[in-house]
Amino acid sequence: MIDETSIAARKARSERNASPRLLAALSGLAVAASLALTAASLPAHAQETAAQINIPQQSLSDALLQLGQQTSLQFIYTSDLVRDMPAPTVIGRMAPEEALRRLLSGTGIEYSREGNTIHLRRTADAAKLETITVTGGLLATTEDSGSYAPQAATIGKSAQSLREIPQSVSVMTRSQMDDQGFTRVAEALDFTTGIRSSGYPDTESFNSRGFAASLQYDGVPAQETGAPHLDLAIYDRIEVLRGPAGLLTGTGEPGGAINLVRKRPTDEFRFVGALSGGSWNNRRLEADVSGPITADGRLRGRLVGAYQDKDQFYEQGMNNPQILYGVLEYDLGPNTTVGVSALYSKLRFRNFNGLPQFDDGALPDYDAFLGPNRTSVHDIYELGADLTHRFDNGWVFKANYSHKESTYKGFSAFALAPLSASTGRADLWGGRIFNEFVWDQADVNLTGPFRLLGREHFFTLGYNVARNNTHTSSRFSGFPNWDALNDFDYGAALDEPILNRGQDITIQSGLYASARLKLHDSLTAVLGGRWSNYETKSRSVDPASTPWEVSAAKVRGEFTPFAGLVFDVNKQISVYGSYAETFVPQADRDYTGAILDPRKGWQVEAGVKGEFLDGRLNGSLAVYRLRDTNRAVIDPEHIGCGDSPTGTCYRAAGLIQSQGWEFEVVGNPMAGWDIGAGYTYTDARVLRDNATENEGGRFNANLIPKHLFRLWTQYRFGGGDWNGRLRGWSVGAGVQAQSNLLTQDVYQGGYTTVSAKIGYKPNKNWEAMLVVNNLFDRRYLDSVGYSTFLNIYGAPRNALLTVKYRY
Repeated sequence: MIDETSIAARKARSERNASPRLLAALSGLAVAASLALTAASLPAHAQETAAQINIPQQSLSDALLQLGQQTSLQFIYTSDLVRDMPAPTVIGRMAPEEALRRLLSGTGIEYSREGNTIHLRRTADAAKLETITVTGGLLATTEDSGSYAPQAATIGKSAQSLREIPQSVSVMTRSQMDDQGFTRVAEALDFTTGIRSSGYPDTESFNSRGFAASLQYDGVPAQETGAPHLDLAIYDRIEVLRGPAGLLTGTGEPGGAINLVRKRPTDEFRFVGALSGGSWNNRRLEADVSGPITADGRLRGRLVGAYQDKDQFYEQGMNNPQILYGVLEYDLGPNTTVGVSALYSKLRFRNFNGLPQFDDGALPDYDAFLGPNRTSVHDIYELGADLTHRFDNGWVFKANYSHKESTYKGFSAFALAPLSASTGRADLWGGRIFNEFVWDQADVNLTGPFRLLGREHFFTLGYNVARNNTHTSSRFSGFPNWDALNDFDYGAALDEPILNRGQDITIQSGLYASARLKLHDSLTAVLGGRWSNYETKSRSVDPASTPWEVSAAKVRGEFTPFAGLVFDVNKQISVYGSYAETFVPQADRDYTGAILDPRKGWQVEAGVKGEFLDGRLNGSLAVYRLRDTNRAVIDPEHIGCGDSPTGTCYRAAGLIQSQGWEFEVVGNPMAGWDIGAGYTYTDARVLRDNATENEGGRFNANLIPKHLFRLWTQYRFGGGDWNGRLRGWSVGAGVQAQSNLLTQDVYQGGYTTVSAKIGYKPNKNWEAMLVVNNLFDRRYLDSVGYSTFLNIYGAPRNALLTVKYRY
């Protein structure tokens, strides 16, 4: 029987006016006053016109339904033809018929076309059906993909599949962030292979392979200090490259690079709103509206807002992040697009520097707090602009600029000695801080193919610059014999006039180039390098401005090379090897008065990567050795260096080695099943130090565990599960496990936490989910500190219920 009630009978794609839909959605935005979007009607897609296709991995019947809704195609088929058949993810701008070929590839189903009507049928001999291979540009955007396995990453400027990059790369997709209910950057990265956060909430550092990782925003290196991380609502994905990334960032610790990629306007109208509530009076509202503004779709806009207000699990704790992000895109022509963006973020919180120990070595209970009960505030304003031009020969020019200003008004306190075990009292140091930050950063690059010796290669050339201007001011006072865990009113002493003011300016720039050279059909060489400049200066501005003191740790034309080889074993598997460097300027001087050479980090890495099930599942295995050389250590043979109060001299002789291996698998092994799993083994040790007792010991043992395991898996029930009785329901579970961390004062043994989720999606518009974190209420230190501060417990069991609407 012909299923005439299939997609053709159910689709209702009309030429409704875009403006009423945008205005209706905007009226529900609690965080925005208005959005000036005026529009005429949305254009209908012509039969052969390319369309923006967004079809997540799911059953073939549902995928065909969505293809019909997104294009002008109508389908006629027998209902048993597609029963229990899976379909791959299809995302990108393409002709509707090309999208159909992708969905049917390898299914044994063929089609014929009459106008906009598609007739589906099984081939006479499905076993002899030749698989149709469709090629097209890689799409790095992960929103609405429904997949944990990205098609590509843009951390190297152009979109490349993970197999093309001869280093360890992971991508936390929008789908996985949504499925796990993440709202903060650290939550997402703490479920990313090989990454562990450390430090204070919302200003965390991220560590990999024994060292810190640098941050990028939309591919532009950020020389930022002191800025809080923004709400996850504005990001499409987080790309992570582990190991030295000097080619991408210039100066920086050798842990890697983290690229936070923001959402952009969509070609078709969409609205997503979410309301959440949970433990510790956690309340959250989020809204996201996007789409064309003009009838021809040349002007597109997007507005994202989020508001959250919650208490913390510890006494006096509170957190109130707010964000509003808007972006406009306009097609100046068929090959040129310009974008402008604006952002405002406000974070209100109680500053908590972590708990001290008691003088008997014990720690206070997990819900204890030390600090003033006054609210600290961090405000961020940002403006940005970008330009993309696509040449007819495949080359692409991109330019990106952003200006960010931030102010921090905070109150803080910490113990000067461990607390008395008998009285709970200790001498404290407390006060207030007022800091102002201004960041300017820009990047221009040109990428494209070229032919040489009968083969096509790819080249990238670019330049970026970042400037950080920081004004710091503070006043701290002593609070003797203070009842630290019970008295949070520090009185008028916190209002005394500021005494200490300073200013620092840091500028970094660099020219970079890389080439992917096709040596053979199966062998690609990747060669590149960056020539970096770095300088910093500082001065005191209290009571009056003093002359600038320019740091002698200036770098001109510092070269950091990169080289790699990728060999494609077959269409699914490749093996690779690479060498990468980075550098970190140092301010210490040797006995001659000369500034030490920059620290050098280099890494050799080898691995294997695979793309399986038509790209729905990615896997990787890597081994590496990383060394950090030229580290400043005390020179015991010389004294009398003028820049040191003690006359201490230094020499560039320290050596750290980190080596290990890691494994990752992410994607959709079968219809309805999503998984993201990774294991990392890291052995970071001090090989050479002026204190011989340190040699052979663990390096950064309070930040990097030897063993780190992450797993998140989810299953969405479909029509074939229990005769469809569970259709729309989903269940998920996560595991985070690691070995011990320690300092000279505090030890945290290995631990495991478990999370769980249940969700229900009755239709394409509505969804509800309940996520429970730390399901078994494991008590542990998330931040392992010292005898006087930085000991912060991980959150006990907590839950968050979210209801989401999509249009």
